Amino acid sequence: DDEHLETPYVVKFHKHYLLAPTQQVFTFSHPNHERPLDNSRYKRCVFKRDATAGSALLHGLAGYFESELYGGVILSTHPPTHTPNMASWFSIFFPLKDPVYVPAGASLEVHMWRCCGSHKVWYEWAVTSPATTPIHNVTGRSYYVGM
Repeated sequence: DDEHLETPYVVKFHKHYLLAPTQQVFTFSHPNHERPLDNSRYKRCVFKRDATAGSALLHGLAGYFESELYGGVILSTHPPTHTPNMASWFSIFFPLKDPVYVPAGASLEVHMWRCCGSHKVWYEWAVTSPATTPIHNVTGRSYYVGM
């Protein structure tokens, strides 16, 4: 059913394979002095893969969180900078309704949106290369965080 395949899941990755190095997607600064205040974001990412990389079946996208709280104090779920012994924060998994076949050496193009409404925040995501998926979770229809 669509609802469960459009819901991002907080997970601790155990058995997974990263097809390409991670990329920074969204950045936030606090306090936000923008006027009008808008925490919506959009990012297009192209994940270049080594020409010798084998083919793969992409089931979803991994998301990590990294935050500098104050004075160099960092909380991170990102593997290269993961906070030691931290068990209160986990990564996020954005599933795809239908897996995407990624040919050997092919790059992957992904679009991510962080959307804000008057009373909710949600994410939308889509793959546009090597195949095109629909945009997942349009208008937060399957998952959102209430405000």
